[in-house]
Amino acid sequence: MRKSEGGTVPYAYMQDVFGGMIFNAPALAAGEDIKLEYRFDCPEFGTLRERYPIERIAGKGGDFQRALRLCRYLAPRLRHESDYDNHVPCNSLDLLDYCFEKQDVGINCLNKAKILAECCLALGIYARRVGGMPCSPYDGDNHVVTEIFDRGSGKWAALDPTYGSYFSDGMKPLDCRELRAAFGEGGPVSAVLNRQTTGNMQSLQKRNASVNWYYAKNSYWFSFDTVSAFGVPERSERVYVVPAGFDVRRWIDRNEAYRAERYGGQPRPAKTSPFRLATPSVWDSPVG
Repeated sequence: MRKSEGGTVPYAYMQDVFGGMIFNAPALAAGEDIKLEYRFDCPEFGTLRERYPIERIAGKGGDFQRALRLCRYLAPRLRHESDYDNHVPCNSLDLLDYCFEKQDVGINCLNKAKILAECCLALGIYARRVGGMPCSPYDGDNHVVTEIFDRGSGKWAALDPTYGSYFSDGMKPLDCRELRAAFGEGGPVSAVLNRQTTGNMQSLQKRNASVNWYYAKNSYWFSFDTVSAFGVPERSERVYVVPAGFDVRRWIDRNEAYRAERYGGQPRPAKTSPFRLATPSVWDSPVG
């Protein structure tokens, strides 16, 4: 195994390994043409705007610029706790009341992405959580980010409120599908952290290697909520965008067993209903 002088595997090398997995599975599976729903009129969003300065922080400009300001405002004010047990109701008001600017409690990426998505929806910006998943079922970790639709550029862009980052190929902000493709192609791609620019992508990739490999690992397949709104609407379900030939049920069943074996507890009961696969049309424009 290739190692650095310090005896650890270099981050850039790990990015290449996970990018190679994507290279071998570039095509995304054909699924249902599922129309995702975005709700801007939830009454709780008025309370969110009154209680937190999200309108002032977002400021003026395009959807991406406003959402990025929110992302970078929230990131240092939400302490990260990877083993957070999801006991607080998954909505922005309850979560912010629990952990905003508090050093003694934290939440995980799933809930941070929910907060950012709801803050954006409250300001009229199309937003959703996207779960990024690894190739291996023998992996107890995955990551969740927020995608927003920028009406100015007519495309989705991924933001990560855990790191306060977005993603770029040096020319434009990337959505999760574009990020996946860039890792698979081995092209210029990097997270862009606060106070960083994309003028020198080679330097940026090297500088951010410690986080880029993690995004490459968790870009093999994706999950989406069918309804983005305040909280978790009853009729919302989870759908998946996966590589062609990928067996979601087999992966999830093995991953549940692995987690139980490695971390203790019992696997969740096997799902008997179909796993719904969505086409890449989830990255089409939601406007109109």
